[in-house]
Amino acid sequence: MKLASQLGHSVFNFYLKHRRFHVPPAESVMEKTNLNVELQDKLNRTRGLIKRALDLYSPSEWIVSFNGGKDCTVLLDIVSKMKPPAVTLRAVYVRSLDPFEEMESFIDASSQRYGIQLWRYNGIIKLAIEQLVAEEPQLKAVFLGCRHSDPGCSDLPEMIPCDNGWPPLMRIFPLLEWSYHDIWSYLRANSLPYCTLYDQGYTSLGDRHSTHLNPSLLVYDKKQDKLTYRAAYELEDSRLERANRIEAGQVAAKSEKK
Repeated sequence: MKLASQLGHSVFNFYLKHRRFHVPPAESVMEKTNLNVELQDKLNRTRGLIKRALDLYSPSEWIVSFNGGKDCTVLLDIVSKMKPPAVTLRAVYVRSLDPFEEMESFIDASSQRYGIQLWRYNGIIKLAIEQLVAEEPQLKAVFLGCRHSDPGCSDLPEMIPCDNGWPPLMRIFPLLEWSYHDIWSYLRANSLPYCTLYDQGYTSLGDRHSTHLNPSLLVYDKKQDKLTYRAAYELEDSRLERANRIEAGQVAAKSEKK
């Protein structure tokens, strides 16, 4: 059984690497295998909120919003570990008009990794959610990976109904108190795969036309004798997380899903 498990893990890692998303090598995992005390407290609160939601809503009544970003990757992993084993993890992905190929590949592979039943829609988020609710009228709640530091999210409560003409869903935000560095600590401490774009110098991901390499990560590499970009988890000032994003026309998360 041990050999079979090791073989399966090796095959899976080979698949992930060739699907264009990151599999952290053993030496890249954080030195401390356990999360720091502050983050562990946040994780416990996150789990408490998710548990309350899972007690409140039946498996057919909730869904996770998943676009392949670092925050919703953490959320997806936590929810997957808390749901009953017999329950299939369900998620919705609203595809932008010009997505990164690496992001699409990561979403595909994550769907297989977690056994997700994934709803895919193109274009405007509000219209996509309306279509989802029309197809799945029993839906009552959606988990989102927003944090207080995200634009328009500073005053969000843990749970709040959709407003401004959106479909009647309860929005649940388990990661509001998490910081940028908390997200990376969780990903790396748990050796979780993430989109390779984050290793190339992107710190926040949208579509191609609004997302660029973060200039805050540009450094001179003496060994290579050239300028290069550090990985997203090496960003020191979390206030610069979205320095690589064009925010014009962005709609606040209070009325739009992340």
